[in-house]
Amino acid sequence: MRTTIDLPDTLMKKAKKKAIEEGITLKELFTRTLEKELSGSVSGQDVPWKQLQGKGSADSLQPEDSGFEGYSGPDWNHAVQVNEPKD
Repeated sequence: MRTTIDLPDTLMKKAKKKAIEEGITLKELFTRTLEKELSGSVSGQDVPWKQLQGKGSADSLQPEDSGFEGYSGPDWNHAVQVNEPKD
């Protein structure tokens, strides 16, 4: 179906840029975006951290609760050099 809508210039520029970046047509971008919106998957309620906001506190957490206990993976700061004072 063909239709005509008026969009703000800045929004249209963003849409064109995103379509180019993803290698799809504007029609595909608009169709996908509308399908997501109409299915409800774009809603802010779908992200789990939004539902947790204001529920609880980290006051009772201990360092061992981090999940990094015994971690032996790569050291993220291996390239950082510390200038320690000489004796």
